Amino acid sequence: MPALDLSLVSATGVAANAVDPSDVDALSRNTDIEALRLPPDADLSEIVDALPRIQSIFVEFAAFTDGRGFSLARLLRLRHGYTGLLVADGQLIPDQFAFALQCGFDAVRIADRELARHTPEAWDAALDAFDLTYQRGYAVKPGPATSIFDARLTAMEERKTDDPFFGLGAEAALRRAIAQHDGDIFLASSLGADSAVLLHMVSRIRPDLPIYFLDTGKHFRQTLAYRDTLIEQLGLTNFINVRPDRDELIEQDPTGALHEAEPDACCALRKVRPLASAVGHFGAQITGRKRYQTPERANMPIYEPLDGADGEPGMVKINPLGYWTAKDVTAYIRRHNLPPHPMFALGYLSIGCQPCTTRVAEGEDPRAGRWRNQGKTECGIHMVDGKWQPLEKKETFEAF
Repeated sequence: MPALDLSLVSATGVAANAVDPSDVDALSRNTDIEALRLPPDADLSEIVDALPRIQSIFVEFAAFTDGRGFSLARLLRLRHGYTGLLVADGQLIPDQFAFALQCGFDAVRIADRELARHTPEAWDAALDAFDLTYQRGYAVKPGPATSIFDARLTAMEERKTDDPFFGLGAEAALRRAIAQHDGDIFLASSLGADSAVLLHMVSRIRPDLPIYFLDTGKHFRQTLAYRDTLIEQLGLTNFINVRPDRDELIEQDPTGALHEAEPDACCALRKVRPLASAVGHFGAQITGRKRYQTPERANMPIYEPLDGADGEPGMVKINPLGYWTAKDVTAYIRRHNLPPHPMFALGYLSIGCQPCTTRVAEGEDPRAGRWRNQGKTECGIHMVDGKWQPLEKKETFEAF
């Protein structure tokens, strides 16, 4: 049987390669199955015990009007906890793409003759243009579900935005941003509690995208191990560790205790200046910021141009997770079986450098464990007037 072309599935969400899935009878062999075909009337009780052995499941759609396959996908994901690749295989149309993804499918596979009528680009365009007014929870994948009545009211106001990325799901926004700023865009990752989400998305779209990690010399050893795990598991090929200038460290922090007396100066030495030196030539940055995190971000666009020096255009921030909630993050991590940060289970809900990070008590703000009792909530990495520099204004919930 030909191997499944995962690169095509990951890149476009539309698979048209010649995979020949096995029938349900193959389960009797008690061996691992690369791909299993399920008819729309399949009895899932017959395959539940074998799900851990099945790498991918192709659910047949004999006609686009037959919705039983969508129900199978929901049952497989939600009731039976299937985490493998799930492909809708058959007679679907582009308008059903967003709904298929929301039901739990990872991709849609169509025959060559259908592909001639509806190209992969047409399927992506259908997902991007899906009308938020009635099906917001399906259009933004995953995204904030809302009632049809609330959606009608909010969509009227939100459509007045100048955000050219408005209405795109996280992966669609990320894909468009990387294409639009090709060669001039980067992701700065803190390797924090939810960093795996964006890293996973990047690995599916452009695994060689420049990803910068500030190796401050003060991280938990678990964070460094987590970094190595994600790089290997996700196949990231352009992960760049940025370290402080050695001479500056010797001059300004010879004992390594600067964080105790002057935490702002320590962050400037180990984070602000190293990042400014490493990424100053880029025109766009991908961030993990979300609207729910602070009041200041309540109206944050996905595509966020910043002002540069002397009135010139500055860097553009791309916030693909802008409309996500904390539940969306958790659901994505569980769905894709991404490894959690080792410190998260120990009560560290926001994770930075070891000396300045403590556990968070039940009911506390997740950022309460950062720089506790020091009157500080940010490390200071922000773009202002075309330069990376500290902000006096304190916010919460941001790793960088």
